[in-house]
Amino acid sequence: LTGGFESGQIRDDRIVGGVKASDFDRFALSTAATYKGEDDGLTARLRGEFRRERSSDGSRDADTWAGGVKVGWTPDEALTLQASADVLFADAKGASTLRNGEYAEASLAAAYRPVDNDRLNVLFKYTFLHDIPGASQVNAAGDLNGPGQQSHILSADANYDINRWLTLGGKYGMRLGRSLDRTTGAWSRADAHLGILRADVHVVKKWDLLAEARVLYLPGSKTADYGFLAGAYRHMGDNFKLGVGYNFGRFTDDLRDITLNDQGVFLNAVGKF
Repeated sequence: LTGGFESGQIRDDRIVGGVKASDFDRFALSTAATYKGEDDGLTARLRGEFRRERSSDGSRDADTWAGGVKVGWTPDEALTLQASADVLFADAKGASTLRNGEYAEASLAAAYRPVDNDRLNVLFKYTFLHDIPGASQVNAAGDLNGPGQQSHILSADANYDINRWLTLGGKYGMRLGRSLDRTTGAWSRADAHLGILRADVHVVKKWDLLAEARVLYLPGSKTADYGFLAGAYRHMGDNFKLGVGYNFGRFTDDLRDITLNDQGVFLNAVGKF
């Protein structure tokens, strides 16, 4: 069990529009609890924070609530179950220069890796995302002034080792949601279907090559985008590998990202256990 307390004043010497920015007082409380079972395969973490900010002219007044929970359970060596949720709500007061924002993300996931046949790995995941950032804030995909959204996302991912040097895999993902244009405030449908075929080639002891063929179908516009991705990975020990490559398509495999601006070089770090 942990807890924290903060009380202080932020002094801001910036000049904004010919006027000195106001100083403000901050009061914050935080707490967390962690559980790790030794025999039941259960781990859990719960955390929360409240922050209150007040200024003499009211321009920096805001209340912020944040919290999260994560639970993992390994009933046997082949199956891992995980659930998590994160929330953050910022409520700016009056003509405050701080922006309101709403963020909530919850997920349920299951990983199946049979120990008696470790050539197969399967992952299922469901995610709910409510992402309504304020002006000039990044959204869940990291885009400044990008669209907000409310989405339900389902995905299934599987890999199978054909032999010691070749692994074939595939992924199907579906998003049911709607997108918010943060300029006009208008909502629109943002459903999508994603399909991926993947091949990993183990070249030498510490190097892998990756190739993916991708398709993204958008029911709203009845359009399909096709993409191809290639990369090279180097293993660093038994539990980590680092890769670099190029995405020739416009979209990503992260269905939380509803923009088509992801073509280019990527760097990817993978933890293995």
